Amino acid sequence: MEISATISAIIKGVESTMNNNGFAVIVPQGIEKGALPVTEKNGCTTILYGGKKGTAKIELFEGKISLFCSAAESGSAVDEDFKKVTTTLFDLETVDERDIRYAVNEINDCINDTYGKKEKAKKLPQPVSKSAAKSGSVYYDLVTLGSRFVQIYPELKDAYKQNIEKYGEFLADEFFTKFGNEKFRETVKKNDPQQMKKLFNMLNEVYNDGTNQVQSVIVVTILGSIYDDENLLANCVDYMDEMTLFVIETIKILKKSSSTRSKLEHPPLYKPKRKKNFGGGLMNQLNGGR
Repeated sequence: MEISATISAIIKGVESTMNNNGFAVIVPQGIEKGALPVTEKNGCTTILYGGKKGTAKIELFEGKISLFCSAAESGSAVDEDFKKVTTTLFDLETVDERDIRYAVNEINDCINDTYGKKEKAKKLPQPVSKSAAKSGSVYYDLVTLGSRFVQIYPELKDAYKQNIEKYGEFLADEFFTKFGNEKFRETVKKNDPQQMKKLFNMLNEVYNDGTNQVQSVIVVTILGSIYDDENLLANCVDYMDEMTLFVIETIKILKKSSSTRSKLEHPPLYKPKRKKNFGGGLMNQLNGGR
């Protein structure tokens, strides 16, 4: 990729984030119309941005791309005001689109972290405790299912938190369809007895003392996702307790109904104030609801 095209791609990639934070590129004096708004000095290429929140500059130098930030307003910042925020290996001679995308994302994240509005961290909803569920005073809910699932797969904690932050509630169908089911399939495919027991002990417990929505997600959204693989289903049989019959009946329905499979694979779009979870109707056919 040509150097000029690379620099243009960087400028374009950060433009939206810079604009959203009140920054605009500062065109150096003497730059011809249509030329890239950069300065070249001692082999260092610099792109400067300014706004009311401060001044930022992107430097490409000696195989690296760095972001420097300052609180000094546009036009008043001097070298001593700048603090290096991030540096990434970035060789202009060998860079490709993937390298550019990575560097741009890193710069955008740092700009938002440095100059964006600081929002208070939202507390995650609390899962139902085992003692409360066993006492019969309350049932396991979808938050509990999600929380217990990411305890087994901690690499999904961020995805779980982002799901709740995005929608203001836990959309279990979307989480498992996009993230959780992949981990579930990996575990079932490996069929390691210790991991299978750990996973299904949790699923069986939450299913047995869970709401109808929870039972629906476990049977339809999670276990139903392997309806098309007899080997994976066979691996699960010895670990399923009371939900075995409902899983078998659900698999039959999914195999026969293409429209039901489509809804499973592509959950309905989120609609605020209408807290419906796909699968409830199907489970109501199979099980008395809570």
